[in-house]
Amino acid sequence: MALDENGVSEIEWERLYNPDNSIFLSGRKLMSEVNSIIFLVVCTNIFFVIRFFYQHYVLKPIALSFNMRKSYTARFLENGWYTLYYISFFLIGSYVYSQENWSIFPTMNIWLGWPTQPFSTLFRTYYLIELSFYVHCTIALFFETRRKDFNQMLTHHVATFFLVGCSYWYRYHRIGIAILWIHNIADIFLYSAKALNYISKEIKNKTLHIVCDGLFVMFAVSFFVTRLIFFPFTLIKSSLTEAYYVSVEFPLFYPTNVALLTLLILHMFWFFLIARIIYIKLFKSKDFDDIRSDSDEDEEVKPTQKGLEAEPTRTNKNNNNSNNNNNKLTQTKVSKVAQKKNN
Repeated sequence: MALDENGVSEIEWERLYNPDNSIFLSGRKLMSEVNSIIFLVVCTNIFFVIRFFYQHYVLKPIALSFNMRKSYTARFLENGWYTLYYISFFLIGSYVYSQENWSIFPTMNIWLGWPTQPFSTLFRTYYLIELSFYVHCTIALFFETRRKDFNQMLTHHVATFFLVGCSYWYRYHRIGIAILWIHNIADIFLYSAKALNYISKEIKNKTLHIVCDGLFVMFAVSFFVTRLIFFPFTLIKSSLTEAYYVSVEFPLFYPTNVALLTLLILHMFWFFLIARIIYIKLFKSKDFDDIRSDSDEDEEVKPTQKGLEAEPTRTNKNNNNSNNNNNKLTQTKVSKVAQKKNN
């Protein structure tokens, strides 16, 4: 379906004059997005290809140069890849937003003009690539190091994919780019701190250790500001209170806001973990560590090691019992022999 000079299709113009949201679920809408769906699938596969080459031909040689242990290498490769992505797409998202002729403040700008808000080729391409990344993340989660918060991360990726996908399909792309942008900021500090932390553990470099701690602090501050202040009090508030001013028949009003609140609950859960780490650092003089560093594999190893350590203890007890029994038998035999001699 042809787009006008602002990237708006006939379907969006038709919806503007006819408040019937079923047009977004029509065969016409599906056919108009076939190229976008193909592009999404291709980009998802390209992410896996780029990830493979970057991890094996850039990050892995770095890990080997530090003689990084195998258990650290896998995590270093994962975190190094995500660091590259979040830095790149934070910068790309910033550039895309700078090319727009609207501002997020006042927040009514997010909704004014819907559903015929301009959607440039640059904006559309960026949006689909971000969407394909979350498809890639959801699939990759099943093959990465399994961690304690696997279910929370899976929920996060599914909710994010739902929000980004629906915002693209229904043309809520202005709030979509704001959500993507604020999420990318904190993750830059998180994944770079985690990647450098594995190097720091190997080389025991004090300067690098301080850098890791500094990045963790920047992550905690940016996470709190963007996800626990700006996200709920600006974006969720706008979605809950201002969307209806634009259209009382706003499509997917309740599902999208439920997904936004789900993300907020996950952010609160993760910030609790962050606060706990900061407390341990400040009051128990322990190092900052990865808030998701404990994998299920680690949890399986620890009980096994305890079991192995406990086994010799049980064996020693058995040996002691055997020795005691043997001593008692020996003493009994000696006493019997002595009695015979006396008789």
